[in-house]
Amino acid sequence: MTEQETLDTAQVKIELVGIINSFNRLALLREALPSLIQALKHTSLKSAVIVFDAGSTDGSVEFIKEFTGSKKKIEIICLCPSEDIERSFSAGCNFGVQYAAQKFPHLQWCFFFETDNLIKNELALSLAVKLIEQKPELAAVGFTVERHDSKKAGFGSRFPTLLSFLLGQQLSHKLGLERLDIKEWYPYAEIRWGISDIVFTSPLLVRYSAWNTTKGMDTARFPYSDCDNDWCWMVYKKGWRVAVLDIPGIIHDNKMQVSQWSANRVINFHQARFRLLLKHRGNLILWLKPVLFIRHILELLLLILRAFHSAQAKNSIQQRWLMMKIVYKGYETNL
Repeated sequence: MTEQETLDTAQVKIELVGIINSFNRLALLREALPSLIQALKHTSLKSAVIVFDAGSTDGSVEFIKEFTGSKKKIEIICLCPSEDIERSFSAGCNFGVQYAAQKFPHLQWCFFFETDNLIKNELALSLAVKLIEQKPELAAVGFTVERHDSKKAGFGSRFPTLLSFLLGQQLSHKLGLERLDIKEWYPYAEIRWGISDIVFTSPLLVRYSAWNTTKGMDTARFPYSDCDNDWCWMVYKKGWRVAVLDIPGIIHDNKMQVSQWSANRVINFHQARFRLLLKHRGNLILWLKPVLFIRHILELLLLILRAFHSAQAKNSIQQRWLMMKIVYKGYETNL
């Protein structure tokens, strides 16, 4: 970039910044980054993109640099922190927003967009921006999302309860204990929107001033799982609300390309959910530990029986054994 181009960039009042966490999912990033750029172009706001790369070794950084060189209208910044900088998912979100705020003093909106996201509806982001501008009580706006096969995927949930955690993720899902049924939808630009407890960060438009009230995500307790749930709960307690925009053309689908961040997904989920309930529901959850321990023992016994006929069950036994040890030592302390 020339000196004149640098000066011109500094004079542009960037108000909207798209933020991507990237880690070894180049195949998805090749589609996600151009999709984000197109979505930003259809808003009325001056915008930029920040990619937080957590140490990819699959050519992701090289692709970003090559792609950046072909784009002149929207600035793309790739952040590659050193190994001594925390590089969890929530840390990446915080780092990206902090960098954006320092570089762009007129920042108003952050658009969290992941490598497994695509926007096929050109109006979606611009409508979300207009909605959050019109509704000062909204901290964030998410979307109803689809998979690549156009089937609906989850967009959010209720705040979790002690009962849902005690019963387990699969049984709670079957019983619909955390399923969010928005009872009141409001008409908006030939579509509709409603208030949700939790909206996931895939993708999510966030008001920067609301982000500031929480000081970002809680990286100590929620480096990966439930970091977005915790953030929504924090802004809710501060009087904000989060909304869902019911609009087609928003894709959230990793196409079975699991990130290395997800290697210990089951264990991370249980630990994070325990901390989430401890933080927001209080110490009552500590009394559930003996029951949780018994539940994991029963699950382990069932897996042992199933292991005679199922290779998947064999692979799950080790994780379930580890879960029992984690419960015994302490969900909230074992990271």
